[in-house]
Amino acid sequence: MKFLIVFLVAVAISPRAALADPCEGIAPQLASVSKLVSHGEVAAAEQALVPLETAHPDCDLLVLDRARVEAAKGDDAADKTFVRFTMLKPREAQGWAYFSRFLVEQGAYQRADSAASLAIDCDANDPVAMAAQGQILDMKGHSEEAIELLEKAIGQNPDDAEARFQLGSIHDRLKHPKQAVQYFTEAVSINPSDARGWDYLALDLEPLGEIERAQQAYKRALAVNQQGAYFDAFLPYNYGRFLMKLNQLAASKDQLDQAVVLTPQARAAWYERARLDVRLNNLQQARSDAEKAASINDSQGVIADLQVYVLLEQIYSRLGETELARKYAELGRTTPSPVRTISITPDQ
Repeated sequence: MKFLIVFLVAVAISPRAALADPCEGIAPQLASVSKLVSHGEVAAAEQALVPLETAHPDCDLLVLDRARVEAAKGDDAADKTFVRFTMLKPREAQGWAYFSRFLVEQGAYQRADSAASLAIDCDANDPVAMAAQGQILDMKGHSEEAIELLEKAIGQNPDDAEARFQLGSIHDRLKHPKQAVQYFTEAVSINPSDARGWDYLALDLEPLGEIERAQQAYKRALAVNQQGAYFDAFLPYNYGRFLMKLNQLAASKDQLDQAVVLTPQARAAWYERARLDVRLNNLQQARSDAEKAASINDSQGVIADLQVYVLLEQIYSRLGETELARKYAELGRTTPSPVRTISITPDQ
């Protein structure tokens, strides 16, 4: 009889034990880690995460935090960690939403689209899900819908720097520098570690004539530009061009030297360094850089063929190489003028 009573008690208790929340009691710590990641304090977030993972190995929400930390560090392992979380919590909207953001950064756009759709299916009112869907809508060319969704998202989640960054990016592309400056300023105030945000902020301050603020933004970008989700490979290019406009040629040379290393397949980097070489009277280097620019296809139309040919004609004329100067003069004469040109921005 005593054995039967013990057995019945065990049966009565076991379902409750099975249903116990493995994350119980650590909600404040989870919120703290999430906030640290959102603010770009990745090292601090990881430091806080490790003891939690040790003490609560079955807490599935820690898997999402781990995935976000890995994504912020630029760690490819984030893909598998996000997949693991979505298998553990397939109805958790934020898991799919943060996964979508990571996939966009990886260039896996179809998977990102699917993940964003799943996030909305799970919870259409979740602000991170709305922000992820807004980013995808913008990529599909639905900018007005994207703006509306992203604005709604930040209204519900004021701590989301990435949503503000995406809004700034849209306004930058639409040539709305005042609105872009507003959102990039908000983004970097939340996440000062985002070099992309500082770079974009500087780019949009320039046309507003706020040159001193732009230079300070570039300097902040340089100070925080480290490998990871917020790394900006085009920062030296943009800052180098800016310094050349200010006639700070030695400093511009330092930046453009880095630009051709970080973005060797970008025609614009070689072209701008060639222009600077001409101003510094480094004509042999200018020749090499301009020929390199000519050899690179620029499908985005940042630097048109005509611009390269005109520059090469000038270089060869100054070098006294008449035949080559004539060759590029003819190419320039027969090449149609570009319909428009665009500026390189950090996410290209």
